[in-house]
Amino acid sequence: MQLTIIPKNIVGKIDTALSALRRGSMVMIRDQNQRAGFIRAAEFADYELPEIPHISQISPTLCFTRQQVKFLRPHTSSNKPVFSLPANTLTGEQIVGLSIGESKLLPQNSGLLSEHENSLVDLAVKVVKFAKLLPSALLYRVSHADIYQQDRLSSPYQIPVLEFSDIASFSSIQPSLSISIEADLPLKQAPESKIIMFRNSNGKEEHFAIVVGEGLSVKEPLVRLHSQCLTGDVFGSLKCDCGEQLQTALSLMSNEGAGVVLYLAQEGRDIGLLNKIRAYALQDAGLDTIEANHSLGFDTDERSFSTAVEMLDLLELSHIKLLTNNPDKVKQLSELGITITQRLPLVLPTNPHNENYIKVKKEKTGHLIS
Repeated sequence: MQLTIIPKNIVGKIDTALSALRRGSMVMIRDQNQRAGFIRAAEFADYELPEIPHISQISPTLCFTRQQVKFLRPHTSSNKPVFSLPANTLTGEQIVGLSIGESKLLPQNSGLLSEHENSLVDLAVKVVKFAKLLPSALLYRVSHADIYQQDRLSSPYQIPVLEFSDIASFSSIQPSLSISIEADLPLKQAPESKIIMFRNSNGKEEHFAIVVGEGLSVKEPLVRLHSQCLTGDVFGSLKCDCGEQLQTALSLMSNEGAGVVLYLAQEGRDIGLLNKIRAYALQDAGLDTIEANHSLGFDTDERSFSTAVEMLDLLELSHIKLLTNNPDKVKQLSELGITITQRLPLVLPTNPHNENYIKVKKEKTGHLIS
């Protein structure tokens, strides 16, 4: 699988902008027609910013994903990717509430507008989402059409600027992996194991593989793609089945004498730990796991398994037996060139805390759970 690497100068520029957003600050973005706007993450709307005169005079627009709008207003029929809402009459607390799906805060007869792909609204949502923040943004449109005039608004306040090409880069180009180091790692469930660390070209997520026994030598090793779950894997949370699945997979591989666990830094189906706990809070209030994700503006599952395929390529594994209940893993790996000779189920007993979670996986995401 061939991946394009983002040039280092663009990586640094993007990192600077995303860091600003994570601090609650602003970034300027430009679309492909050179229209510009200042954006900030909606979840920080109640944070005070230093007064920037020309921005404070602009009426803000609140930007949502389609998933969130369909949760806030279920009868919405448009399939446009994003929506906008005038936010000049909303308080910071209301904007924060709407960003986490509090539908009662949506004004009656509000003027929700559907927006096309690559509009400023769409780009605003993409940028805050890429920062691992809630995918709701405040957009302050700049009236100047001249780039020089636009930059005069941002440069005195050291506000980072992202061009359309920059945003397209991190939206469409995957970072590349390389094997960094390996070491023996005896585990309770699999004493004959080693860990292989992968270096990520973006300098961020650290993925790794646990190789059990002869996992790299057999013709068709047993493989498990396991997305990071701090609450389940480390603390033994009863709200999911992740920790038990990981330990059971290691035991099965140890008994077989060969296997590989790809441990992917994709917490909460790749929405991040903070947003996963936000989803937990929404589940405490009565939503299921998918409804909670949609309430926060995310897709049902944000994960791509192209990283797993690259890891398998680097480990020189092209034919595997896949230990999974998730048909999407089978589909994605197969489409990306991995031959799955057999799918093996990984079904465990439920408990009172995760019965509904397992039921939703079976009924709404098609997990193959008997």
